[in-house]
Parts: sequence; C-alpha cells; structure tokens
Amino acid sequence: MKTIFTNLILILSTTLLFAQPRWHYQRTITFPDSDTAFVRPYLCAVDANGRLYVISSKIVDVNARNAIWYAEPGDLVMKKMIDYHLNGDSDTLTGNLYILRGIACLKNDVIINGSVPFPRSRPNTVATQYYYKNGDTIQVEKYGFYHTGSGYGTYIHGLSVSRDSFAFTGIGFQSSVRLYNFTKSVTTPARGSYVPPPTYGQEPGGHDGTGLSVIRDVAVRPNGDYNNPETPWYSSRNSNPPAISGGIAVWTGGTQLSPGTYTGARVVDGQALLALDRSIPYGITVDNNNRLWVAGTDSLRRWVVGFELIGSFALDVDELPSQNSSRNPDPNGAPMIAPADVAFSPDGSTAYVTDLFKKCVYKFVFGTSADDNTTIPKEFNLHQNYPNPFNPETHISFTLPKGTNTKLIVTNSLGEVVHTLVNGYLIAGTYHYTFRPGNLPSGIYYYTLTTDFGKITKKMVYMK
Repeated sequence: MKTIFTNLILILSTTLLFAQPRWHYQRTITFPDSDTAFVRPYLCAVDANGRLYVISSKIVDVNARNAIWYAEPGDLVMKKMIDYHLNGDSDTLTGNLYILRGIACLKNDVIINGSVPFPRSRPNTVATQYYYKNGDTIQVEKYGFYHTGSGYGTYIHGLSVSRDSFAFTGIGFQSSVRLYNFTKSVTTPARGSYVPPPTYGQEPGGHDGTGLSVIRDVAVRPNGDYNNPETPWYSSRNSNPPAISGGIAVWTGGTQLSPGTYTGARVVDGQALLALDRSIPYGITVDNNNRLWVAGTDSLRRWVVGFELIGSFALDVDELPSQNSSRNPDPNGAPMIAPADVAFSPDGSTAYVTDLFKKCVYKFVFGTSADDNTTIPKEFNLHQNYPNPFNPETHISFTLPKGTNTKLIVTNSLGEVVHTLVNGYLIAGTYHYTFRPGNLPSGIYYYTLTTDFGKITKKMVYMK
C-alpha cells in the first residue's frame, strides 16, 4: 500500500512538474510590405489596454524613418500611428525629431522623446518630448527645445514613466540621468520640465567623451513608489571598447522630486551576461513581479532574459524562447537576430520583442501551450479553483480548444473588478494562473473567463 501511495505521489508530482506554465513563442507581427524599407523597430511600450506601441528610429540607419506604430492584442500586422518624415517633423531645418530615442506609456497616454536635427540647433545638441493623450495624434503636447518646458539642452535616451507621472531618462551630458515632470498637480517644476537636482548621478561607466557609450534605455518598476529612496530603477548602457564597459546600472538613494541623490551601481551576474557590448539599444523593462528583463541585441547574445536582483547582483531566472539564443537555444522559439526591446501586457501574460534587423515584433504568451499536452483540449472549460476556500492564494485553470481573445477577471460580490489575470490572445491549450488577494477583505469572490467561445463564471471564498 505504501509503495502504491509513493508511486501515486511521484506520478502526480511529475504531472504537475510538466504542467507548469512557461513562455511560448506565439507568432510574428509584421509591418506592411510597403513600409519595410523604412522601418527599423527600436524601443517599445504597452498601454493600459494592452495596445503595443513601437518606435522606428534612424538611430542605427540614416535611411530609416522616425515613426510610431501600434498593434492591438490580436493584430498580425502593425498599424502606422504617425510618420514624422511624412509630416515634415523629421529631416528638415524646421523639424524637431531627427532621431527617436525613447517611448513609454502612462496609462493610455504615449510619450516619445528624441533629438532635434543638429543643423537646426548647431552648435548645441538638444532634445524634445511629445505627449500624446490616449495615443491620439491630434491631442499632442510638445515639450523641449523650441517648445515649452526646460531641461532639454542635451540628447535624451530611453524613457520610462513612474505611476506618478515622472519620466525617467538617460542623457548624453556626462552620461547621466534626468527626470521630467508630467503631473498636473506639481507646478514646480512646471509640467514637461526637468526636476532640477543639485548634482547629477553619473552612470557607473563614466563619461567616454564621445557619446558612443551612453545610457540607451531605462526602466522603472510598474507599481514602484518613487517617493521612497530605496525603490530602485535601472538603466542600460552600451560599450565603446576598450575604454568603457557597458552594462546595467541600478539607481537608488533619490526620489522623483529630489533626484540629485540618485547614485548608480553596476549590476553584475555570475555568467557576465550583462557585460554589454557596443550594440544598441539593449532595451530593458521591469515586469509585474519586479523582474528586470534585458534584450541582448548583439551577435553574442540574441536573447531576452529575466533577472531577479538582490541589490546589484542579478540572477537569471527566465528567458523568452529564442532559436538563436547563445544561452539556451530553443528550436520552437522566435528566430531572433537582434532583439532590441521587450514589453509586457498589463497583466504580464503577454510579451513583445522588437527585432531591429528582421524588422518585426515577436509575440509570446505565458501558460501551458498545446505543445505541452498529448492532445489539444477538445472543449472550452473553466475549472473550479483549488483550494477553495483559500488563503493566501488559489489556483485557477482553464482549457481552450482553439486560439482566442481571452479575459480572466476576479470580481467582488458587488461586481467590481478587483484583479485581471489575463487580457489578451491565447493559443489552444491548458492554462494555470495563481490569484493572490493581498489586502482584499475576506468574502465571496467570482472569477469570470470570457473568450470568443463564450463566458463562464465560478464562485470562490477567501478566508483570512
């Protein structure tokens, strides 16, 4: 009897092991054939509704066009939001965007930054930022040199926005950092102006004097409290060998209203994955679990890896599947050649990677795909959560017979949404998600799965 019980536990453990969710490459999102000659996908961001935005930039190819593209969760082809070459705002002596250098989303708003054409501003190297309300090209606010706001007398690289509407950037001047205020309530400094610090924290690699080795991208924690000086944020920097060593820096010690005391420390890892080379941009982002994800753009990497950080030490804990990864090649992964940046959907279940050279975007989903099962599920089903009642967490699983737009939400007894577990396109397969109510009160909750096949709701009980 004991042997039978032991074998049963072994079989169950093995089944659970192989049923664990992981990242799967789902598809490639392309650009229209008519535009591939001008598109160079660079940095990217996702808004609160799951819409993906990608900037095309002239930063590595003078024949490229500065433009913004977008895709809804189910799209197969990118759509053009604006092409600055066509509207005269690029490559002209009256234009403001010679090179696009950063993009971020604040809820459903889109912010981009870039450098002003040098012939227009000579002998100065100056910058600009555009703020698009709800991603609308008509509702645009323009900041920077020749516009409103202050603190744009240098090139700005990369962009990430805190939940309190402060934009974090890297700047070319002294390879340093700069923050900009985009709140409505803080009037000093004025909206769109930089937050003046007494001194600027310098990237740990120092200033190389050429501008070839500078901060290229930045990332903040999505829900980070940047009024707390212990909340870290991050920057990536390329190299200008042999004098300057590129890599990731972690910044702490300041606040978004008083950034002058921010200091950067070089992040190290046991495999030297983060000793970055001369390529750009080495895009970075932080997911909902506060993991730092880095896109390895050069020929020795070709991966997108997630890291857990303990202070300035990084432990690689996850990777988006890539056929060409120098670390962990996956024949079923994306055919990455030059992954430039990575962004996640609001619920963290979907990841997007831009490829600078292949001129496309790769889409990944998190879960148990059809490839992990001996057969594709035959029916659409939402299972009862386990355990139930539960504390501190419970597990929810469902099956999809075909790919579909999928939304899994948790509501309270009043019908108010308290958490969204999934909101995006999923391929056929069996999926498992964990719900942690955190500070929610004890009581009855409902979880609802909505797909193209229909809607299913089930009840669960949380007991503190």
